[in-house]
Amino acid sequence: MIYISATTDSFKLMPRYRRYCLAGHPVFVTLVTHGRNPWLADEASVQILLASMRSVKAVYRYRHLAHVVLPDHFHWLFKPDDAAHLPKIVAAVKREVTWRFKTVAGLPGSWWQNRFYDHIVRDQDDLTRHLDYIHFNPVKHGIARNPGAYAHSSFHEWRRCGAYPEGWGASEPPSIQGMDLD
Repeated sequence: MIYISATTDSFKLMPRYRRYCLAGHPVFVTLVTHGRNPWLADEASVQILLASMRSVKAVYRYRHLAHVVLPDHFHWLFKPDDAAHLPKIVAAVKREVTWRFKTVAGLPGSWWQNRFYDHIVRDQDDLTRHLDYIHFNPVKHGIARNPGAYAHSSFHEWRRCGAYPEGWGASEPPSIQGMDLD
């Protein structure tokens, strides 16, 4: 939807996004770094992101289901306790990361693209597809030979729980062929 905003010197078209949230449904989110800058390739940066996610969880309760952090974006699957908190959770994580970089590390700059992609998970098959997409992503991008060889992913926890057999992800799973959510 587009609406017109009057400014002092001109009219400009501005996008107006609506995010639909469903109570009790997980949400798949993709956040991309500003200009696709690969600042998440650094271990300390990944730890700042994960610490920010934990910090926000204390304010806006959610159940963390899965994640993968790549150099220029990350995918995250979670279930907010209050469905209306989805945009607040994402904004708070982005704000917390920015604050930590600017205040704690003394690094100014733009860290995130303005928007984010979200998808409400509709059923068990959709959940499985998005989990597979998240966990296969390092292989898809040529960063790892297999999901188990990549550290910054929830794949290891899911495999320990028996969700993935040994050797899963050596090739692209049929369930995610054609999905491009980066």
